[in-house]
Amino acid sequence: MTVATAPAVPIRAVFFDNSDATAGALTDALRNADSAGEIRDGLGRMADLAKDAVVDHVGSVAGEILEMDVVAVFDRAWSKYAALVRAAEETAGDPDTVRLIELLNHEVSIDYEPRVELYLHSRRIATVVVRLELDITMRGVLVEIRDGCVAGISAGDCVVAGALTIAGQPVTSRQVILDLPRTFAFAKPIRLAGESTSP
Repeated sequence: MTVATAPAVPIRAVFFDNSDATAGALTDALRNADSAGEIRDGLGRMADLAKDAVVDHVGSVAGEILEMDVVAVFDRAWSKYAALVRAAEETAGDPDTVRLIELLNHEVSIDYEPRVELYLHSRRIATVVVRLELDITMRGVLVEIRDGCVAGISAGDCVVAGALTIAGQPVTSRQVILDLPRTFAFAKPIRLAGESTSP
């Protein structure tokens, strides 16, 4: 059987079709947030156009956070499923033991809050929080557990409903279906139990 490495799917794909749309929407929302005023005030006597450029840049940096692989968020989802944790504990320390766990319909909710900190001359002048609220439903997924890790998945799909805010300002919400390839392995297995046996 051929096993492909899981393609990177950015968190951004839940909300936007491309990275330019991501940066634009986050920047527009940030301009209307209290944090924008906090940033401008913290920049002191800098010209207004320059202050606006800094606010826009913070929005763009926040957009880069959403380029992170959605698997990093799934890391939290796997650990909330008792059958996967139990299988991970059973295989931990034995790379030759494999358990296959079927998820007919598994739901999990995740709140994730990365943040952007802005400094001027080593002084932090603002912290901008990006909040992701995700409701994930995994359907017909077969999960491979090996050596205490989620090593790969087969078939199925994931329905992801998400809401995105920046600095308390709503940005967007959307529901998408992420089709999973027939079979793929994670480039970096997600550890749920034990320690790595690799040298």
